[in-house]
Amino acid sequence: MPFLFPDNSVIVCFAQAQGLEVLEQYLRGNGRVVEAVSREITKSAAHVPGLRTLDQDAWFGDPIPVVGAANVRAVEGIRVAVFGGGKAKPLEHLGESQTLHLLRADENYRDSIWLTEDREAFRFAQRQHITTRDTFGILCDMVGYLDLSIERAYEIAQHILDAGEPMLHEPNSPRDFLL
Repeated sequence: MPFLFPDNSVIVCFAQAQGLEVLEQYLRGNGRVVEAVSREITKSAAHVPGLRTLDQDAWFGDPIPVVGAANVRAVEGIRVAVFGGGKAKPLEHLGESQTLHLLRADENYRDSIWLTEDREAFRFAQRQHITTRDTFGILCDMVGYLDLSIERAYEIAQHILDAGEPMLHEPNSPRDFLL
């Protein structure tokens, strides 16, 4: 099975919906994160109570570092050119940029799946032929795997939206999860 790389936006969505166990089940022990995403999760836990119980070591193992000057430059180039990050905010889009670079540059991760609610990251990754899923797609997969009913998937999505978290694809009814 390929590795699954959730970004902070997806993790926050599931935490806000009190549905981290659903995301953990989806990851099936194959979740990984880069260093910047790990830091974002830790930072988000300060204002998203559901994240305080997430054990990053158990879910993701050690965060994957960006090593070497050439890789650091490549990540910064992606952060600025692809995501519009600026020098004044050096952490802005860093998690997306590190993940994108890793999935494109490291043969060990090329077959991985990126889980994101960031619209630009989602679209750019797809143009780069990186398999992506947003929260809606994750819930659809879970329904398809028979791990989740369409009613539970819709309930989770509604909790996410009620918490004020954006979703790239918003379902109108439980039937939307029958793809």
